[in-house]
Amino acid sequence: MKSQNKGEIVIVIDLETTGLYPESGDMIIEIAAIPIINNEIHLEKSYETLVNPGKCIPPNITRINHITNDMVKTAPPIEQELPKFLEYIEDSPLVAHNAPFDIGFLQYTLKRLGYRSLRNPIIDTVSLSKKVFKKSMYHNMDAVLKRLSIQYDRTIRHRAKEDAYLTALAYLRLSTMI
Repeated sequence: MKSQNKGEIVIVIDLETTGLYPESGDMIIEIAAIPIINNEIHLEKSYETLVNPGKCIPPNITRINHITNDMVKTAPPIEQELPKFLEYIEDSPLVAHNAPFDIGFLQYTLKRLGYRSLRNPIIDTVSLSKKVFKKSMYHNMDAVLKRLSIQYDRTIRHRAKEDAYLTALAYLRLSTMI
């Protein structure tokens, strides 16, 4: 993402998927990315799309993220959306909560589709949380948000844009605490 003011940019990303294992055929069904420019979240410049996985979304996944087969029926396939996403993120540092999952899923998908691997710097808010809250046992999103006193609507958790936004809030707070 190119910034008009050329300030410091990090891009917070989140994926929703049909499951946990891309190597077993699980697919991306939603991508969101929100830029933080000079420590300010810019929702108006965010990237968000549903993705047609080319297969049915399991009911247990729909119960978690509320994304239905009807919602993705007319969405673009990942082959069409991935180039747009890569253009959006460029070489900016990427922030994700539990980054090994989201980045791993992306890397697997990139390889499967013949793209080079991401080379962006990666910042994991789970790692930041572990540095700040050394004695805490849990570093999942809900636990981190609670510790940081970040309020959110539980009914829209596990949608990519909402989770990216919450991760951005957590990243900004955790960054000032390190």
